[in-house]
Amino acid sequence: MSPVEVYSKSKGQLLAEDLYRSFEARLSVSTLTACPVEFASAFVRTAASESCGKCTPCRVGLAQLARLIDAVLDGKASDQTLDLIAELAQGVFASADCAIGFEAGAFALRSLKGFRDDFLYHVQHNDCSMQTFAPVPCVAGCPAGIDIPGYNALVAAGRYTDAVKLIRRDNPFVSACGLVCEHPCELYCRRGMVDDPLNIRGIKRFATEHQEEDYEPLKAEPTGKQVAVIGGGPSGLSAAYYLALMGHSPVVYEQRRQLGGMLRYGIPAYRVPREELD
Repeated sequence: MSPVEVYSKSKGQLLAEDLYRSFEARLSVSTLTACPVEFASAFVRTAASESCGKCTPCRVGLAQLARLIDAVLDGKASDQTLDLIAELAQGVFASADCAIGFEAGAFALRSLKGFRDDFLYHVQHNDCSMQTFAPVPCVAGCPAGIDIPGYNALVAAGRYTDAVKLIRRDNPFVSACGLVCEHPCELYCRRGMVDDPLNIRGIKRFATEHQEEDYEPLKAEPTGKQVAVIGGGPSGLSAAYYLALMGHSPVVYEQRRQLGGMLRYGIPAYRVPREELD
C-alpha cells in the first residue's frame, strides 16, 4: 500500500491564484470602452508568458505577434503590418500544439477582423479611436443613462428626495423601475471587482419609499402652448412629463380606459401594485 502524501500550496501559488481571481473579477465587469488593440496585446503577451516552450509557433510566434501589435500601438506600423499580424495569427492558430497557442492566435485574428478600423486608426493617427474619457460603467449600462453614482451617494447621505429628483432628470418612472427594472447596470458595477455588485435597483426603490410625501417637481413658467401626445404608455407619459416641466400644456390621448400602457397591461399586478402605478 503506497504512503499517503499531503501537498500544500506554496505562498507563491496562493498569491498567484489570488491575482488570477482579481484579474477575473476585473474582466467580468469590464465594458467595451477599452482599446481593443491594447486588449489584444495584453492577451497575447499573457499567453506568451504561459508558453511551455515546446512548440515553435507558441514559443516564438506569440512573442513576434505581440511585438507586431505593440508596433501598432506605438505608431510604428503600416497597413502591411496588419496583414502580417493576420498571417502570423493564422499560422499560430493552425500549428500550435496546445490551447495556449491556438487560442491566442484565434483571439488576435478575431480582434483584428472585428476591430480592424481601430487598428487602422492607430496606424494612421498614432492614437486610439475609443473615447478618451470612458463613461461610468454602470451609467453606460443603464438604458436611460441615469446618474447612478450620484443618486447612490445621495441615498447614502440620507437625501432621498434629492436622489429621486436626480433620477427623474432622465426617467420619470422611478417607482416602477425600482420594482421591475432588469438592472443591467449591475453587470458593470465596479464593486464586483471586490465582492458583489451593489443592489442598484433596490437602492432606487428605497429612495422612492423614503422621499418626502408632498414632493412635487418644479415647473417652468407657463408658455401657453399645448402639445398633443398620442399614447399614454411609458413613452407618451414621459414626453408629457417633460413637456409639463418646460411649461407647456400636454394633452395625452389614450385608446384604452386607463393610462400606463405596458406598465399596466404587460406587467402583472404582483410586480407593480396597481395602487402604486395609479
